[in-house]
Amino acid sequence: MDVPDRIAMEKETAPEKTLGGLVDFGADVLQMVSFRLSGEDYAVDVMAVQEINRLSDMTRVPKAPYFVDGVINLRGKILPVINLRKLLGFPPLTAVTEDMRMIVVSAEGSLAGLTVDEVDQVLRIPKSRVEEQKDLGIGKSLGDFIQGVAHMEERLVTLLDIGKLLSVRIA
Repeated sequence: MDVPDRIAMEKETAPEKTLGGLVDFGADVLQMVSFRLSGEDYAVDVMAVQEINRLSDMTRVPKAPYFVDGVINLRGKILPVINLRKLLGFPPLTAVTEDMRMIVVSAEGSLAGLTVDEVDQVLRIPKSRVEEQKDLGIGKSLGDFIQGVAHMEERLVTLLDIGKLLSVRIA
C-alpha cells in the first residue's frame, strides 16, 4: 500500500481530538507522514495532509516571499507552494528529481503545497519517544516550526508544526 492510500485509511479511523496540535490516535501514539529534506527526516501530522502529488508546473508570483515557489490550481483552488528547503535554510537543489513530491496540507482553514525531496511513509510514533521543541535548545527561527523530535530506532525525525508553517506565508 502506498503512502497516499495509507493516509486515507488512517484518516478514516482517526479520532477528532488533538493534543498539543497533533492528533492523538489513542494510547500514546502519534500518526505522522514522514519525508526527507536534504538527507534529514521530517514528519507532519497525518490529519493535516490532504494529498501527495508529483511536482507540477506552477505560476510564479511577483514579490512573493523567498520560500514561495509559486501557486498552483488544484481542482479550482489556488494554493501557494512553499519550498521547505528554502524556508528551513537548506541549500537549493539544482534540478527537480523523480522522488520530489508536493504534500498538500491544511491547518486552520489555510491550504498549501509543501515541496519535499521524498515522501517516506506513515509513522506511528510513541509519545514517549518525542522530545518537545522547548527542550531542544535550537535557534528561534527553525524552532518556531518544530513541534518536537522523535527518537525512532537509529534515526531522529523532526516533527513540524503545520499551523506555524502555514501562518508564516502570510507574513
